[in-house]
Amino acid sequence: MPGIYQIERALLEKQVRRYSSYIKGRVLDAGSGSMNRYGKLFDADEYVRLDVAPGSNVDVVGSIEEMPFTDAEFDAVVSTQVLEHVPHPHLAAKEIFRVLRPGGRALITVPQWNELHEEPHDYWRYTSFGLANLFTEAGFTVLASEQRGGFFAARAQMGMRYLIDRFSLYQHWWGRAFHYAFRVWGAVALALDRADRSAANRKHAIGWIFVFEKPL
Repeated sequence: MPGIYQIERALLEKQVRRYSSYIKGRVLDAGSGSMNRYGKLFDADEYVRLDVAPGSNVDVVGSIEEMPFTDAEFDAVVSTQVLEHVPHPHLAAKEIFRVLRPGGRALITVPQWNELHEEPHDYWRYTSFGLANLFTEAGFTVLASEQRGGFFAARAQMGMRYLIDRFSLYQHWWGRAFHYAFRVWGAVALALDRADRSAANRKHAIGWIFVFEKPL
């Protein structure tokens, strides 16, 4: 059945689109999964998809912790919602640094809050400080970062995921009806986040997007 609206997925696609201009040339999607969810957003000369499992959307099978590429092969690396599933993320950050050419860029998205998913391979959640530290220790500099959602968006996403999982909405024909209710719920949550500019609101986040650069 068609997808059911989730506020995080809507915000994530908008974020990736907003920062897509940083990503050009020969691009590696590290942890692409079985769906080509964001590849169309980038102006890439070549788009190579790496994942640990074979699939119709996968060009190369391998681990982001030990990638089967030579040094400095890529102009850019994209990795969206992957690092929470990596047992040793510091190794992944070092590998991304290794396969990038000097001046190359990495667009990384991570959750700060998510329900358990893809168990048992669900290991980490990231604050902005944690992700920045992970990649700067690997040798990167930070070009840009942005929070995904505030208190109200995070609460809405939590509620949507609970209902999807509690009532197995993707497994029932009538689950699609929730799509429209969730869109209204999401619009209200986003309006409340825009209205509430307090520090308290910004302490809550669904997740983060960062763009890192490998120094020349």
